[in-house]
Amino acid sequence: MSLSQTTAESFTSNVTTTAASDPAYFQSNPILGLIVELVIAFLICGHLLILATLALYKPWNVADWLVFSLSMADTVNAALPLQMLNVVNNFIGPDLWTRPSCAVFVILTYTFRIASVCTITLISADRAILLTRPLQHHIFVTTGRARKAVVAIWLFSIFMAVLPFIGVGHPSYNKGYCFYHLFDFGKLYGFIVISIGIVQLVLVLICFITIKVTSIKFVKRQFVMAASKQTGGKQQEKRETAGTRQVKQMSFMMAIVVLLYYISWLPYLVSMASIRMRRCKR
Repeated sequence: MSLSQTTAESFTSNVTTTAASDPAYFQSNPILGLIVELVIAFLICGHLLILATLALYKPWNVADWLVFSLSMADTVNAALPLQMLNVVNNFIGPDLWTRPSCAVFVILTYTFRIASVCTITLISADRAILLTRPLQHHIFVTTGRARKAVVAIWLFSIFMAVLPFIGVGHPSYNKGYCFYHLFDFGKLYGFIVISIGIVQLVLVLICFITIKVTSIKFVKRQFVMAASKQTGGKQQEKRETAGTRQVKQMSFMMAIVVLLYYISWLPYLVSMASIRMRRCKR
């Protein structure tokens, strides 16, 4: 789940804790809706550009499949559930949801959110293996396994999204309103998703630390090897410099990914946990 999507969703969020005390809180807002539409259009165009670029590369490698999964999740999330949320809440009326539309919205929202989060974790793991086991990476992480992992992520995401409708928790529709925060589906479902989110955060952080430590060791080793060589062609030095630069770039890019990942996902988990704590105190 990207930072921009989190921001857009917060614009149209219906804070369930205020529903009972202040029904007037839920009011359509066309001006805000137009602003959100611009954000949604920006998101969709950006991810469509990524997907169009991927279409030019054939055959796809492991990284291409993972980026495709991430971009597809974020694109469809912006085009369908986020669009539904904005149109109903800001243009039609937030009290005019139907039970079927609410169910579709919830299932789509959590399917794409979980798929996006899990794909980012998988990307982090792939980069960590590539840097720590460069010679074995192509053996352990193959294109076929990457495709299977992407399919598994999407099946898992769909399963997690439908849990409130098959007995783990309960649907969140109530008298025309569609509540979609975690604990609106029950304590069990909320704790399950938050636990999965915490595990994802920890795994991504471990992968980043592994990448950072390994890259520092690699750069130091390259400098030592270069200093110990008294002779050598310029081409050899260029290859070593290029390799060091690539490792530094990978480490820097993963730092950006982890930072945005935490900015977009951690506040969401904290806010859901705080909502649950406030409800428990009542």
